[in-house]
Amino acid sequence: MSSGAASAADAASQGQAQPLSVRLIGRGSLAGAVVIVAVALIYAVVLPAVADVLSAPPPPQTIEIGAGATVTTSSDWSVSVSHPGITTLTQDGATLAITTPHASDLHPAQAIATVTEQWVAQAEADGQGIVAPQPRAFTTTAGDDAATVTLQEPLQSRQAWAVSDGTQQVIILLTAPPAAWESTNASAQSLVRSLRFAEAGS
Repeated sequence: MSSGAASAADAASQGQAQPLSVRLIGRGSLAGAVVIVAVALIYAVVLPAVADVLSAPPPPQTIEIGAGATVTTSSDWSVSVSHPGITTLTQDGATLAITTPHASDLHPAQAIATVTEQWVAQAEADGQGIVAPQPRAFTTTAGDDAATVTLQEPLQSRQAWAVSDGTQQVIILLTAPPAAWESTNASAQSLVRSLRFAEAGS
């Protein structure tokens, strides 16, 4: 090949786009290889870790409800203006009212029956006929007895819980519009299960 043809071939090859790895490190460059490994680590390790941190839900919040008792809930619930003896939380139009622990030897199912009677009477006074289901018993994470009942009405849904450690009792009432019921009911139930009374003598 003539010198002119060789020069033309070299020029053509130099004009072609080279791979990123070749442009970054050249041929046989140890420093460039380190750069490539570092970039690969960023994509394989650092970026996924950052994404996990950004997508992780915020930590739960612990709320004091009085007399040393607490509940734990997600940040979706916000503490609203509360009245003496009642802590009020709100989320998406739903309201969760939590009483301060009060002395009571009633079984939770008995307390729930009283709340249900009041709700049914109010609904009947408003011209709404509703049937109250039987309370459902369960146990909180701390091992305390509890009971709950749900009332479905045309414009809102209500759920009541009663939790007792044998000497103290807490009543929790959830009122939510139909659109917010599904999203708030599950988190309210988790909040109730997290309730912890103050330890005796504390």
